[in-house]
Amino acid sequence: MIEGEGRTVYVSGDTDVMADMTVLQDIHAPEIGILCAGGHFTMDMKRAAYAASKLFKFQTVIPVHYKTFPLLEQSAEPLKAALPGVRVLDPEVMERVEL
Repeated sequence: MIEGEGRTVYVSGDTDVMADMTVLQDIHAPEIGILCAGGHFTMDMKRAAYAASKLFKFQTVIPVHYKTFPLLEQSAEPLKAALPGVRVLDPEVMERVEL
């Protein structure tokens, strides 16, 4: 959890969905979620969408740990489709994003 300048960001690291996410939402109420979503080693897009929609109340989601090599998910489109009303960013490597 990163808190500063009136905003809270949750970074999932290399995890899967876990019940503790509900506690983190209740205590910190993060607006932004940086969620691993590559699958195979971590959450895939479907599980990241579940966490974002059922366990958190994010306004913005940024998927990470995907699109880096063929074994992993290659597109954030399934996440975008599963989270209507949530801003899902899909930046290129080293592309700066405004939060």
